[in-house]
Parts: sequence; C-alpha cells; structure tokens
Amino acid sequence: MVNGKFKKTPLRILNKLISHVHFLEPRENTKQRVISSLIMVPLALYAIFYSKNFFIFLSIAIAMMMTVEWLDMTRREENQTKWRAIGLFYILIPIYSVIKIRMLDNSSILFWMFAVIWATDIFAFFAGRSLGGPKIAPDISPNKTWSGLAGGVIASMLIGLLSSFMFAAGGILFFVTISMFLSLLEQGSDLLESKFKRIFGVKDSGSIIPGHGGVLDRLDGLMLVAPVVLFLITVFPTRFGM
Repeated sequence: MVNGKFKKTPLRILNKLISHVHFLEPRENTKQRVISSLIMVPLALYAIFYSKNFFIFLSIAIAMMMTVEWLDMTRREENQTKWRAIGLFYILIPIYSVIKIRMLDNSSILFWMFAVIWATDIFAFFAGRSLGGPKIAPDISPNKTWSGLAGGVIASMLIGLLSSFMFAAGGILFFVTISMFLSLLEQGSDLLESKFKRIFGVKDSGSIIPGHGGVLDRLDGLMLVAPVVLFLITVFPTRFGM
C-alpha cells in the first residue's frame, strides 16, 4: 500500500508552483489555467490515440469557434474583406494540417507535436514568471521574456530527446533539433496572435476557456507549428517511421 504522504506529493508540488506564480503575478488566474488544462488535455489525448472521428469532429468544432472569435475581433476593422481573407488562411491551414496528420494513422506524430507545444507553453510560462528579465517584444506582448523563451526551448529539447525513442529511425539529433525549432516557432506563433490582438484592440480572442481566454488564445502556438510539422513528415517520412 502506498503511503498517503507520497500520494499527496505531486499535488503539493503543483499547489506550490501555482502559489509561486500567483504570488509573482496575481492577475494570471493560474489555478483556472491549470484546471482548464486538466480538462482539455485528456480530451485531446483521447482524440489523438483512440478516435479519428472524434478528432475530426473536435477539429471542425474548434475551427468554427476560432472563426466566430476572429469575426468578433475584426468586426470594427474597416477592410473586412482583407481581414476575413487573412482569417481564412490563418485558421484553415493549421486545422487542415492537424486533420491531415491524424488521417495518416500515426498518433505518435501528433502526440510529439502537442507535447512540444504544451511543454514550451508550460515551461516558458513558469520560467518567465520565476526568472523575469528583459522582454522579447514589450509592445506586442509585455509578459514574454527571454528567460521564458529559453525555458520553453530547453523543455522542447527534452521532449525531442524522449521522442527520439518513439521514432527510432529519426535519431536523437534530428528530433532534438526540430523540437527546438518548433518551440521557437510556437513562441513566434504566440507573438503573432498577440500582434493581431494589438491591432484589433482586444485583450483576449474570447472568454470560452476559464483562465485562457478564447480558443485562439489557447491554440495560438498551433497555428504555425501544425503546417510545418505536416511539411516535415512529407519531406522526411522515414524519420517518422512512415
């Protein structure tokens, strides 16, 4: 029988991390962010590994919610045709990419991609809040720091190292390198969405996800990463065991 003290240890560590970040930045609603993630991540994993139909349904539903958010954010802009065209490509290309990858029946690729995205977000968030330091682009996203970027990149390299064991033909150097590249791209994608919000004069794309804002806010890192992953598996299929 496992001692109750050890069973509670992960929860205590999580609460300490949440309290630490909340102390550094009370406005972050860290507990809400964690709870929302604990709901969303299992759904994503189920769709990735166990149900292709549910994954496609979820992707289409997400695309529709993103579209509603985009139209709402841009409704005050003068050139509606331009912004709707930008929104069409901005939303449909990554959604098409994840569906296309899922149709290949290689769940490990999607799992690796999302693991890089999630690890980058989590470690960039905690490293940035804990270490602080110079801002990357204060006019676009005042909370993004170089220490956060470094934390996200280091986490992605660890994911790349672990992923190399899933894709034996890929090699450690290949997966560490491209995971690091995807981490940088993910954080650039995050800044791109922040730039859009600055242009439109909004804080969040929506409010559907407690602690995270809208769907575009939560999946901003996916927007540039997914098309690149589809490109990578097209160019280097053998590296991914295809």
